[in-house]
This record gives sequence, structure tokens and C-alpha cells, in this order.
Amino acid sequence: MDQRRYMFFVILTMIFFLVWSKVAPQLFPGMFPPPQKQVEEQVDPEADDNAPLANSDPAESDEEPESVDEDPSPEDDESKPSLTEFPNKLVTLGEEGFDAGYLIQAQVNSRGGAVDWVILTDPRYTSLNRKEQLKVIGNPISGGLDERVPNSFEMSVAQIDSQLAEYKTSLNEVEWEVVEQTPESVTLRYPAPDGSFEVVKTYRISKAELELRDESPTGYMLNMDVVLRNLKDKSLETAYSLQGPVGVPLENVDNTRSFREIDIATIDDPNDPTDFTSIHLQAQEIVKQFDRAREGGKPVTAWRLPIHYAGLDVQFFAALVFPERGDEGTAVQWFDSVEPQLLVEAEKPERSDFSFMMNSRKQTVPAGGEVKHTFDVFFGPKRTQLLKPLGAEEVVRLGWFSPIAKLMLGVLGFFHNWVGLPYAFAIILLTVMVRGLMFPISKKQAIESEKMKVLAPKLKELQDKHKDKPEEFAKAYRAFQKKHDYHPLFGCLPALLQLPIFWGLYTSLYQAVDLRLARFLWIDNLAAPDALFQLGFTVPWLGYTEFNLLPILTVILFIVQQKMFTPPPTSEEQAMTYKMMNFMMIAIGFAFYRVPAGLCLYFISSSLWGICERLLLKNQKGPDVDTEELSGPVKPEIVDKPDREPGFFEKLRIAADEAQGNAQRNASGRKYSKKNKNRKR
Repeated sequence: MDQRRYMFFVILTMIFFLVWSKVAPQLFPGMFPPPQKQVEEQVDPEADDNAPLANSDPAESDEEPESVDEDPSPEDDESKPSLTEFPNKLVTLGEEGFDAGYLIQAQVNSRGGAVDWVILTDPRYTSLNRKEQLKVIGNPISGGLDERVPNSFEMSVAQIDSQLAEYKTSLNEVEWEVVEQTPESVTLRYPAPDGSFEVVKTYRISKAELELRDESPTGYMLNMDVVLRNLKDKSLETAYSLQGPVGVPLENVDNTRSFREIDIATIDDPNDPTDFTSIHLQAQEIVKQFDRAREGGKPVTAWRLPIHYAGLDVQFFAALVFPERGDEGTAVQWFDSVEPQLLVEAEKPERSDFSFMMNSRKQTVPAGGEVKHTFDVFFGPKRTQLLKPLGAEEVVRLGWFSPIAKLMLGVLGFFHNWVGLPYAFAIILLTVMVRGLMFPISKKQAIESEKMKVLAPKLKELQDKHKDKPEEFAKAYRAFQKKHDYHPLFGCLPALLQLPIFWGLYTSLYQAVDLRLARFLWIDNLAAPDALFQLGFTVPWLGYTEFNLLPILTVILFIVQQKMFTPPPTSEEQAMTYKMMNFMMIAIGFAFYRVPAGLCLYFISSSLWGICERLLLKNQKGPDVDTEELSGPVKPEIVDKPDREPGFFEKLRIAADEAQGNAQRNASGRKYSKKNKNRKR
């Protein structure tokens, strides 16, 4: 009875907190202030809009570069050199598109010398409405920002921005000169007003072999050169800040479990190109760090080691910046720090938009010379085959059982690309293949489960008979197990062996970019819920706006499996456990309601296989139970021949029985001592 009350209390408490979390913000708004949507108070209005919170932008520093020997510009406007103006120009690289061999298109804007957007030209990668090709960067940033949203790869240079500040502008806002343009590349420059210095940027893409577009990353790369050129007869020092990718797409926001993340790989040993540590920073953590810094706490994380790559990723796509390596692949530390940059803090932190800023070390530019930094930027789908040559396969997070998940993805691709099956049937066939390979284990588990159903009543009689004699029960229980070759632990073993395979299959399907926009029956996107029809209203508290049929079928099959696989309870505690499992199924139903349709197909196929498998094995002959022997006294065994050496599981079973007997004996001893004390009183 106490246990039932406890379970009722736990369930009631969970329901209370669920209701409170939804209702309290509406009844007591003062207790739950909404999060601030902007980080304006962290940015100096006179500073570069792109400056990160934790450190100041080197281009906006109050100190002039050390070697700048020019006298400050006179305050008289008439003595200032005129500001060179160039016309605005938009240049599209790879404009001929997919048929010409270009896997990406990039629009370069002369304003700020930045990249407006990059799209994927492969017909497989469109927006969710299928009306235009997918933008990997350059998607609109919502949230009511009053300040200018930065463009990808715009930059500030201390030597030039210190002069442009007198004109109340910056290198991010002026028009750059387009000095050279081809279908695959564009070069832009901007000179300092006094003519002593200039910065040159070149963007280029290349064609790819379309047959290898899922294996070679070449066609997904945007190459970028940054040149700092000294036009004086004396060396000088300067520094620059480079904006990271901006506007990666957050798709299916109401149903996804994968949101924007920052990916950083820091190099631990500069002489070893393969020795780096991959770091993933989720949106919630970034917002938490900025909130903490705003309150005067620990500053936002900044990475100061040399980097192998820095970028952003979402569920299926990534934008990664790779600084060029030195000779023999050694790392060169161009940057003093790489810092997260919060652009919009959404009401739900996981939906926030952010980027990062790469702040260079001071660069010494010789007289009449230049400093050149080269970057390769990947814009494309998160496929292990594409990212592995770049050393960035960690961006595809397949969990603890990644080798199994990679194998499952390979088999799924084989069924689709070589056998020619639609992805829905490829998922079903993959599930059947996996369950078929595990049939011997499943068969043994089914036999043990059926055996437990037959033996459960007799085991209950045995427990009742020896409930006050734990030692006798332990002996009788061992004899019971040996007679009927019954091993309870073996019933759990198949499930444990199958867990890595099932989990690897689950994660592989969740990361399979090919399921995105794959159709099946009424399903428009196997990477999203099946959405049989729109409800026409929003379900209170839960936020559901669509009727998803597949998750409901999945949970129904789970319940059917549970009823078929679970033996009858042999105690009140076990009966209570079964009731809790029923409540768990209801909770799983809510958790599964927004699961992608491709995953539901996997669960449905696996459940149907398990049910059919159990029905086929149901007529398996059960154990012969000698009721007289079980009801009579426990007799010593007469051994005609020596027993074999007990195996590992038998030793484990004996140890568990002895531990259980000792625990029951100790409990009986404590009760007996307590009774004696009461009698003495």
C-alpha cells in the first residue's frame, strides 16, 4: 500500500509541475520575465556591430597600431583626404548552376566585401516548400533587431577602420571596388583614405564531378583569400576581425530536436595535423553564457588555441571555415581568439541565432609588402563521406555506437542507390534485415519469456511456501532453475545485445540527410512528422497543430508488444511495476508525437516483426513442470555423475541467489531482534 501511495505521489507531482510550467507564466507574469531578445547593452553603439561580447574588436580599439607613424588626421574637415566611393555591385559565382558542374552558388556584395548568401544547386537540396534551392547561409534573421545584421565574412581592419571612423563609417559599410571578376571568382579591394594601406579579398569556387558529389567535398568549398597590403616605405602592424557564417537555416522548428550549434576544432599539437579536439556548443549554452556575462559573471567562452575549423551546423547542413595550414600540414595561429556572437536571443533559447568572430593576432606587414591568409569554407550536407577528407567527421554526431550507425547509413544508401528502392522501403528492408540477423537471439528471448509465463505460478507457490525461510527458498529456487533450465538473466541479455544495434539504427536514421523531403504515401518529408492533416487549432500546453498518425500506430504496437512479451506478475511489486510501464507508454506517446516519419517507419517495422516472430514461436513446447516435486519438501539431489563446471551465467545466478538469501536472512534477523526488544519492555 505504501508503495502504491508513493507512486501515486510521484505521478501527481509530475502532473503538477507540468501544469504549473504552462499556467504560472500567464497567472503570474512578474515571476517569469521574458528573456531579452537583443544583446544591445553588450555592444558599444560606437563600436563595430560585429564585435563580440567578451573581447573588444581589434579594429575598434582605442589604441592605434604600434607602428603607425602617421600623424592623426587634422580636425579640420577640409584637410581630410576625400573618401573614395565605388558603385554597388552584386556578383554571383557559379551562376550557371548544377548542370554546369557547380554544387554551390555564392552572391558576393561589394558593400562590405561580404557574402550575402550561398545556396546548394543540387536538386535534392531545396527549401522545405520545394520552391527554391536551399540557402546554407544568408537566411533572414528574425527577432526585431534594431541594429544592422552582419553579412558573412565581412571584416574590419585596424589600419583602415581607424581612419574611416573619422567619416562615421566602417569597412563593413563602405562599397569595395570590384577589380576582377570571372564566373568562378571575384576580387575586391578597399584602400585606406590616406592611400597608405589596402585590403584585398578574393572569393572563388570550382566545378565538381557530379558523380562524386556525395563523396568529394571539392564542389562544396568556397576559397577565400584575405590580403593586407602595405603601400608605405615603412613596416607597420595591424590586426583584423573576420565575421563567421551568418543565417544558417533552422528547419521544421516546431518538431526538430537539432538546433543551431557552433563547432570548433582546436589544435592541441601544432606539429600534428590530426591532433585536435572537437567542441560543440549548443544554442542553450551560448545564451546561458551571454546571460551570465551580462549579469557580471564569468565571460563568454573564447577559444585561443590554433583552430582546425570553426563553423555552424544544423540537423542536416553545415558551414565550416578551415584556415590554411602551414608547411607539412602544421598549424599556424593566425587568430588571437574565436568568440561566439549572439545575434538574436529567442524566447526559446534553443531557437536563438548566433555566429562567431575570428580576431587575428597583430600582423607585421613589411614595407611595400603584404600578408596573405587563405581559408577554405565548406557549405554542404552533413555526410560523413564529405567531411572525413576535411577532418571534420565529428560534425556528424552519431552517438556512442557511431560505427554501427555508419554501417546502417551505408546499407540504407545501398538499398536506395544500387537496388533502386524508395527510402521508405529501404528503411523497412533495413529493419527486416537487422531483425533477421538477430533472430537467433530474439528466438531464445521469446522461448525464455514463454517459459516464464508457464513457470510463474509455480514460482509464486515456491515463494509463498518459503517466505519465512530464505535459505530454504534459495536452495529450492536453485533446484527449480536447474530442473527447468530457467535463467532469468538470459531474458535480459538479448535486449542488451540488441541495444547498440537498435540505437545505432535510430541515430543513423535521424542524421540521414537523404530522408529529408523523401516522400511516401501521404508523407511529404520522411525527416519530419507525417502530418496526415492540419488540426485547425493549437492543442493547449502541447502546441500540436497537426494530426500525426504514425506515432500513434507506433505506441499502439509498443503496447501490444508489451502485453505479449510480459509474463504475468508474481508479486504486488511486480504488478505495480507493470502499471508503471503502462504509464510510461502514455509518456512515450507524447514524446513520440513529433518523431520524424522515417523513424516511425523503423519502429513500426521492428514492432510488426517482433509481433509476428512471437506469434510464430508461441506454440514452442513449454517446460514440463513436476508439481509434486515443487510442492513437496526440498530433498537433496542424488548425483549419479559429476556435474559439469558451472558457466559464467550460472555462477552469476548463484551469487545473486546467495546475496538475496543473505539480505532476507538479515531482514528476518532484524525483525526477530525487534520483537525480542519489545518483549523485554
